[in-house]
Amino acid sequence: MFGAGAIGSFFGGLLSQRHDVTLIGRAEHISAVKSHGLRVSGKTSIIAKPHAAMRVPQGAKPDFVFVTTKSYDTANTMIALRAFADRAIFVTLQNGLGNAETIARTARRVVAGTTAHGVTFVGPGEIRHAGVGETMIGAWSRVSESDLVRLRDLLADVGIVASVTSDIRTELWSKLVVNASINPIAALAEVPNGRIVRDKGLLGVLEAVCREATAVAKAEGARVDEEELRHRTILVAKRTAANRASMLQDLDRHHRTEIDAITGSIVRAAERHRISVPLNASLYALVRAREAAFRVTSGANVRD
Repeated sequence: MFGAGAIGSFFGGLLSQRHDVTLIGRAEHISAVKSHGLRVSGKTSIIAKPHAAMRVPQGAKPDFVFVTTKSYDTANTMIALRAFADRAIFVTLQNGLGNAETIARTARRVVAGTTAHGVTFVGPGEIRHAGVGETMIGAWSRVSESDLVRLRDLLADVGIVASVTSDIRTELWSKLVVNASINPIAALAEVPNGRIVRDKGLLGVLEAVCREATAVAKAEGARVDEEELRHRTILVAKRTAANRASMLQDLDRHHRTEIDAITGSIVRAAERHRISVPLNASLYALVRAREAAFRVTSGANVRD
């Protein structure tokens, strides 16, 4: 499990209850997992005992490599994982578009996936499962149906219900629309997901963003329905009501967000199809401005 943040730790922790799993992540988190195990609270309550390391162990021979890094780290991640490119099945559960393509440039067999589980990184060695959501997996490159069924069954074995789809590209666009309709709003308003659908003003913004993004998804060839995606987005926000969106968590920590892979993907596709997406464009600009402000402040502190 390469990139053991919130989602990576959640999937890795649950899988480690019945399978041999190694989490690869940041020093503080890995040290805590090694010392005390991985504490999962909320909708799931366990203390898992996966293997944990800051680097890929020498001699490792994984059957599956889950890539759960931030989308902007995918290319560098594949340099570290090149040794497994010919034998392991790579699985991406990342946000945004483009990750599967990037992984497939190095790895031979790739599964693309989406998940709507809401998970918050509480601190080193601890995550909170804030909301249950749907997980979808599909073949991206050189993956057979039996490979997908095997992965689905591995996840089901530890209580993660996953469905196999024959149209993973539509699912990736659907997940992108949901993410783009929740994450930037939650991040800028600094509220948990559930607050968005309880606040009439924020709900109206969510619905308008969803309409714009759905139009772009359709233009890109995704088989999506505007009303179904609006309903799905609201349902995800309700099911993960207590969750602080990953983009909000990033801004809280003055970290770079995944706005470029999420809303940025919609804005760029809209430009290609000459579709007007003023709300998505505004959210994109505002989050990028917040990131830039953090970088300026950080630079000033360094100079001082």
